[in-house]
Amino acid sequence: MTQATHRLAAEALALQHAGQIDAALPLFREVLKLDPSHAQANFSIGIATYQAGDLRTALTHLAIAAEKAPKHPQAQQLFGLALMNSGDYPGARAALRKAVNLSPDNSDIHAHMGDLHRLRHKPVLSRQSYEKALALDPVNGYALVGMGQLEISIGNIDQATEWFTKAVKAGKELPTALHRLAFTKQHETRPTELDLIEKLLKNSQIDANPAAKAELNWAAGKIYYDLGDTAHASDHFRTARRIHYAPFDIAAYKERLAFLRETFDRRFFEDRAGMGTNSTKPIFIFGMPRSGTTLAEQILARHSDVASGGEQRFFRHFQNDFGMLARPGSALQARLQAMGKTEFRILAQRYIEDLKAVSSRTRHVTDKMPHNFEMLWLMAVLFPKASYIHCVRSPADTCVSLLSHAMSPAHNYCRTQTTVGAYYREYMTLMEHWKEVLPLEIRDLSYERLVHDQIEQSRSLVEHCGLDWQDACLEFYKGDAPVTTISDTQVRRPIFLSSVGRWIRHKAYLGDLLEALGPHAPSETSQDTGHRTSSVETGPVANDRHPQQETIACNFS
Repeated sequence: MTQATHRLAAEALALQHAGQIDAALPLFREVLKLDPSHAQANFSIGIATYQAGDLRTALTHLAIAAEKAPKHPQAQQLFGLALMNSGDYPGARAALRKAVNLSPDNSDIHAHMGDLHRLRHKPVLSRQSYEKALALDPVNGYALVGMGQLEISIGNIDQATEWFTKAVKAGKELPTALHRLAFTKQHETRPTELDLIEKLLKNSQIDANPAAKAELNWAAGKIYYDLGDTAHASDHFRTARRIHYAPFDIAAYKERLAFLRETFDRRFFEDRAGMGTNSTKPIFIFGMPRSGTTLAEQILARHSDVASGGEQRFFRHFQNDFGMLARPGSALQARLQAMGKTEFRILAQRYIEDLKAVSSRTRHVTDKMPHNFEMLWLMAVLFPKASYIHCVRSPADTCVSLLSHAMSPAHNYCRTQTTVGAYYREYMTLMEHWKEVLPLEIRDLSYERLVHDQIEQSRSLVEHCGLDWQDACLEFYKGDAPVTTISDTQVRRPIFLSSVGRWIRHKAYLGDLLEALGPHAPSETSQDTGHRTSSVETGPVANDRHPQQETIACNFS
C-alpha cells in the first residue's frame, strides 16, 4: 500500500468513526481505485451496500475483506451475515464459526449464529447459541429478539411475546422488538407500545436509520389495523413500504416473463420428455406470497411420510447463476435451449441431495418457495412425477396482505398498490401459460375453500400427493416443524375466517390497486369474500436485523 493510499484510507476511516458515513464512502471508493484489495475499504463499502439492500455488491466487497483480514472477527461476522441473508447457509456457517473462534466472548456473534441455526430449522442449536449470547450479555438485543423469533418458529407464541417484551423493557433492538411484538398480538385496546412507537417516530434521529423507521411504521400500522383505524394503518403501511422497498421496474419484469412464455412453449417440453428423473420425493408448493403456501405445507408436514423443507432456494439460485434475473436476450435463450439430458440429470440429483439433507427418512419433502412459479419450466423437466400445488387466494386479499406485511427487500414489487397489482397480473398471465404448455397435473388449492371446508380440501390435497389420509393433517397448527416465513404466527393457530375478504375494510384506500388488478379486481356484486379466488382456479426471514455501520468500523491497518 502506497503512502497516498494509506493517508486516504486513514482520512476515510476517521470520517466513518465520526459518523460521517456519506463523506467517508467516496474516499473509500477512491482507495479501491488505488488498491482494489484494500481490506478496510472493501469492508466499509460492503457494509454500506449491505444496509442499502444491494446484497450482491456487498458480498463481493465483504468476501475480499474477510479474505484479506482473516484474523478480524468483525470481517468474518459481517461476511457471514451477508451470506446468511443471501441464502448461502453453509458459507454463512463457516464464516460465523471463524468469527466465534476469533472472538468467543462476543455475544452478538453467538446471537447471529443462533439466527442462522433458526433459519436452517435447527431449533436446538439455535437455542444453544442464543443462550450463550445471553450468558455473556443478559440483555443482548439480538439474542432477546432471536429467542422470540425462535419460539414463534416452533409454535410457542406466548413465550415469544415474553422475549419481545423483555427486549422492549431493556430498550434493546427496539424497532425490531416492537415490530415483532405487534404481529404476535391482536390488539383490542390501545397498547402502551403504540405510545412508545409514536414517540420514537417523532424523534428526529430516527431519520438517520431508515430500516428502524420502517419497522416502527409496520408495527404502528398493524396495531392501528387491529384497533379498526384503517386510515392510520394505511398511512403507516404506505410509509413503511416507501422506506423498505426500492422502486420496482415493472416494465423489466414484464419483459422477463414474456421471455419465459416465448421460450418455453409446448414444443420445448415435448422435445425434452424423459430427460428428467422419476423421483416423486419433491412436493412443490408455489404461488404468490401470502396465498397460503405455508398453511399448505404445514397440513402436509403433519403426515408421517412428509418432511417440511420450507423455502428451498435451489431454483432461485439457478435463476441467478444462469442470468435469468437480468434482461433476457437471444444468448440466454440459446443457452437454455441447448441444455441436454446430462445437465438436467445433474441438476435433478443436486436438488434431491438438498431434499435428503432435510430428510432422508420420509418419502417426500416439501419445497414451498412461492416464486418457484417462475421456474416451473425447469421443475417440470427435472421432476415430471413430483406433486405440484398452486396456492391461490382472492387477488385483492393477497395484495392487501402483501402491502401490510414486511417482506424482504427483494419483494419490492410490493412498494406501491400499482406495482403489486401489475405484478399480480403478470404472475397470472404466466400461470395461465404454464397450464397450457406444461405436461403436468397442477393442483390449485384455494385458500378460501380451504378455510370454509378444511376437511374436504385437506383430504383432496393429501390425495393429490399420493398419500393415504392421516387425521393429524387437520391439526396443522400442532406441527413441530419450524416455520421461519412471515406466516409464522398464523399457522400456529387453527384455521380462522378473519383473513377472508380483508380487502373490504381497506376499500376506500385501494383505488390504485383495484385499477392495477384490472380483470382480477373483485366485482362490486360478489365483494370477493372468498367464493371467487382467481381466473386460474378450475375446480393458490431471513433475519434482516443488522448492526449499525458506525458501531462496527474496524481498523485493518
